[in-house]
Amino acid sequence: MKALLIATLIALCLPAASRAKTYMLPDDEPVALIALPDAWAADDLDDGIEAVSPDEAVYVAVEAADRYDPDGALAAARAFFDDKGIVVDQASTAPKDIEINGYTGFSLSFEGRDEDGPTHVVVSVLQVSEAGALMITYWASDDGENANPDALPALLSSIQTAKKTIDQ
Repeated sequence: MKALLIATLIALCLPAASRAKTYMLPDDEPVALIALPDAWAADDLDDGIEAVSPDEAVYVAVEAADRYDPDGALAAARAFFDDKGIVVDQASTAPKDIEINGYTGFSLSFEGRDEDGPTHVVVSVLQVSEAGALMITYWASDDGENANPDALPALLSSIQTAKKTIDQ
């Protein structure tokens, strides 16, 4: 009976573990790792990864940086939004200090518009080590957020430093 219980618990855990793929960021000298759902379409960036939900309603990019630079991250995000055709309502800016998994940083939330209509935009920067930071860019429509409510929280809760992971 005890063996059956243990086998059942293992079987229940395996599907959950297989639903996400882990990425080291950046590939060459990792400072952090994140997990993204397997069903999401992911593409490599120079220093990170970008992914889109299966319904194409949620976009997320996570990029490693050499240092914690909020102003530089915001400038890069603005250029990125322009490139992707996202118009951000600067008056809707909601900045806040954040802490995720023990890492501190800041986050800016905006309302905006993309080619599909109204969208929510979030840019966050986390200090994940003395020499490394992550910039997380997220945008989604109301429908996209409602269809993928766990997407951003799951990604954020998966963040770990590469050194911490290697040492474990």
